[in-house]
Amino acid sequence: MSILDFFLNLIGKRPKSSPRTYELSGDLQVTLTKLAEREGRPEHEFTSDLVAAGLVQYFASAELLPKWKSLSAREKQVARLVAQGLTNRQIAAHLSLSTETINTHVQNILRKFGLNSKAELRHILGVVTFPD
Repeated sequence: MSILDFFLNLIGKRPKSSPRTYELSGDLQVTLTKLAEREGRPEHEFTSDLVAAGLVQYFASAELLPKWKSLSAREKQVARLVAQGLTNRQIAAHLSLSTETINTHVQNILRKFGLNSKAELRHILGVVTFPD
């Protein structure tokens, strides 16, 4: 079962026994065809991956956006710099703060997101784009 089938079944939008058919507008179909050709991939594979990526983005942002909004403005700055791969020392120099202050901000961010490491935070922030 594909991720799309799973989520459609989960929300009750697709009966389990009926075949899956979708109609795309002509413009969207042309765009998908061109993008698949540009990447040198079969169109059905490209489209499936695109939908899966969109679903990951949608569900991740719905779950993580409230956590992002719980961060202070400074924590958001620090989180963005962590996502760029900077060390705590580099972040401290960039923001003209002490390394201890950055350590505290990072620990608060990890706690608010329920994470254990900066690597996990980088992964999450690489998947979802949050507003300011």
